[in-house]
Amino acid sequence: MGGFILRPLHVGTIRRDKSIFTYLRNMGTQIDMPVLAWFIEGQGHRILVDTGGHDPAQADLHQPYQREKAQDPVSRLAALGVRPEDIDILILTHLHWDHSSNTHLFPKARVIVQREELRYAAAPLDPHHVPYHSIPPRLQSLGRFEVIDGDKEIVEGVSVHLLPGHTPGIQGVAVRASGAVYFIAGDNVPLMENWNAKEKYGAAHWPNGIHVDLEAFFKTLRRMETLGDIILPGHDWSVLERTEYK
Repeated sequence: MGGFILRPLHVGTIRRDKSIFTYLRNMGTQIDMPVLAWFIEGQGHRILVDTGGHDPAQADLHQPYQREKAQDPVSRLAALGVRPEDIDILILTHLHWDHSSNTHLFPKARVIVQREELRYAAAPLDPHHVPYHSIPPRLQSLGRFEVIDGDKEIVEGVSVHLLPGHTPGIQGVAVRASGAVYFIAGDNVPLMENWNAKEKYGAAHWPNGIHVDLEAFFKTLRRMETLGDIILPGHDWSVLERTEYK
């Protein structure tokens, strides 16, 4: 079965040196990047993929970061006529602050996370401590976490796939809509140019600069070629050019 509709939610903006996301290329180039979540609806389910970052006033370690009043995930969903308690499934691609800080706002949702991501988040390598900073609010939902190992169909037409790369436990989400299978790649593909990299970087795909195992990352990028018809990157403005994907 298919028929799911995906809607991108712009839930903040970060400014970073582009080389962070394009592995040793573009050093010194500052870019603004959207923080994204995805609302998926169909077959009686209301699914949220990622939740964005916390209040910028509480995000000293993560500046430059902006989130306007109407950009928090609850407000973005309200504009679609959806209440936090309407979300029945919450999928976290990974536990970095800009993807999982608002987990506690969705009280009735199953919260799906990979076991390997929980393991790494508990004791990351030293250079990766800051992205995992501010985990305590997320752990308010720990008792509701549905911890999985590897690939799994969550509901018919929506599946998660363990894809070590940006973090050891990051997962992507395949969604079967009427016109295509969309693949939410998260930060394994932060920018569209990471995916369509041949002309600019000389390789089919180019990794995020934040990673643990580069060889595993390239295996993941090759595997992603088989998981969806259309790749949806994690921090690219282009996904916001459409209000819905179906």
